[in-house]
Amino acid sequence: MLHLVYPHRLKIKERKQELYFAGAGLCGVTLYYLLENIALTYTFASNVGIIISVAPFFTAIFAHLFLDGEKLRLQFFIGFAAAVIGIFLISFNGSSNFKLNPLGDILAVLAAMVWAVYSVLTKKISGFHYNTIQATRRIFFYGLVFMIPALFIFGFKPNMNKLMQPVNLLNILFLGLGHPRFAL
Repeated sequence: MLHLVYPHRLKIKERKQELYFAGAGLCGVTLYYLLENIALTYTFASNVGIIISVAPFFTAIFAHLFLDGEKLRLQFFIGFAAAVIGIFLISFNGSSNFKLNPLGDILAVLAAMVWAVYSVLTKKISGFHYNTIQATRRIFFYGLVFMIPALFIFGFKPNMNKLMQPVNLLNILFLGLGHPRFAL
């Protein structure tokens, strides 16, 4: 679909930059979604939602460590604490259903960390000054390539009947066309 919007091939300026695209595809497309979805099989969605909300915290820390000019300030920590408290209040709304499920919760933390790595990599990629659509296409290419081994590991068997059901087809179209998560 992105090829239809901008049908020009991305020409990498330096070979080393290709590693950033591959890393972003591995982290932001393959590992993040695998870890988050596997976590959802071991723990509650509310746990995953709360744990994933720490991704900006990890992103800020990784950006501080690996990007020039990214400084951590007290306001960040205060804002982060306020946001996490708000998420807890909204998620539990007075109920005390929070239960730890170590494997699922650890996988969710890893997903948040992997998303932070993806965010730092895409920030670095944006500094290469490539077209956003071309860069996104390249990242997704690598993400799909790295997802292929997971198809075999998890015994994926495509089912076109399920895919063509209107609810599933509409969800895929929304994720492919309207989801804002992958903006560079």
